[in-house]
Amino acid sequence: MRNYSMLLLLALSVNAGTYVHAQEQEIGIEVDNEIDQMYNSTQTKKATAQPHSGAVVTQTIIVPQQSQQSLQSVQKQPTTLIEASPLSDSRADMIRKNRQEEEMRTESRIVEKLEQSRMEDEKKRATVLFGDKFETMQTTQTNVSAPAAVQAPPQALAPVTIQPVYIEPKEELSRDAVREEVRAALKEEETAVSAPVVSKYFAGLAGIGEYPDVNNVKGNYSLGAAFGTRYDYFLVEGAFFMSNYSVDMNNMFSPGAYRTDNYEVNQYQGIISAKYQLLGGVVRPVLGGLVSYSYRKFTLTNSYTNASQDTGNSHAIDLGIVTGVDLELSPKFSLGMDLKYMFNMSSRVNSNYSNSTYARIGTPIEKLQYYIAGIAARVNF
Repeated sequence: MRNYSMLLLLALSVNAGTYVHAQEQEIGIEVDNEIDQMYNSTQTKKATAQPHSGAVVTQTIIVPQQSQQSLQSVQKQPTTLIEASPLSDSRADMIRKNRQEEEMRTESRIVEKLEQSRMEDEKKRATVLFGDKFETMQTTQTNVSAPAAVQAPPQALAPVTIQPVYIEPKEELSRDAVREEVRAALKEEETAVSAPVVSKYFAGLAGIGEYPDVNNVKGNYSLGAAFGTRYDYFLVEGAFFMSNYSVDMNNMFSPGAYRTDNYEVNQYQGIISAKYQLLGGVVRPVLGGLVSYSYRKFTLTNSYTNASQDTGNSHAIDLGIVTGVDLELSPKFSLGMDLKYMFNMSSRVNSNYSNSTYARIGTPIEKLQYYIAGIAARVNF
């Protein structure tokens, strides 16, 4: 019995091991079939539906739950998430797009304004050329095409005045043509006679007079004023001078006896001169001529006499020349330095001193040559 029992237990253990091994093989086959089905379904979904860019794709692998023995042989797969970053524009790209859109809108407005302006110009030109001719023709065609119950007599159309439009041809100027134009303009400027610039002026005069041929006449001072007119570089001037001189003369007061008398001569002189400025600019040399009338009054001033004594007077007409230089400091003010040199043409003397040798000895002062050197300050107006 005991041996039979052992054999029975041994057969049962062999059958149990065989059963367990067969059961494990069946479980492995089932797990492999499940995995194959899962991968096949995943590939079919990827082929039918492709995800677009920027979408989030989530893939979940599901492993079927089996017995504890199958979990020992098969590992559980973790959940995998596959995400793609969405595409987005940078701030610089957005600003660039806004700027391009604004430029396109601005260009569109400019084109619209240009087209409107051109359309208005065409309308104005058509109105100038044809007047209301087109409107009359359209009105006539409308009246003809429309049925009229009563036929009205035709009206005469008003005459349409067409104004000719002259388009001046554009000439292409060559170098020779330009040269000829310049030469002609320069020749016209040379031959053109410009009107002289006329202005008037007032001058204050100061100087001193001298008689260079004698040594007993001494000039003290000379003061005066002038009024003149300027014609460009030509000046006509009228002046008045008052000059003072000291004269020493030898007079015979008894037969064979002489004495030296001192005289004071006041010379009042009116001068008319014509002068010409040789150059332009600031420094202008001057050359001209003059005519003068002089009235001289003689007074005896000896120290031994108690009072001055009027001894006579004289009249003289002189001619002379004037030379000098003018400084044109501004259009309103100028300075001048000149020398008036005069010689006598005619004279007449009236003497009240009988003992004087004035009319008997030597050359009278009226017959002597003299000059006045002075300066002038002119104000133009």
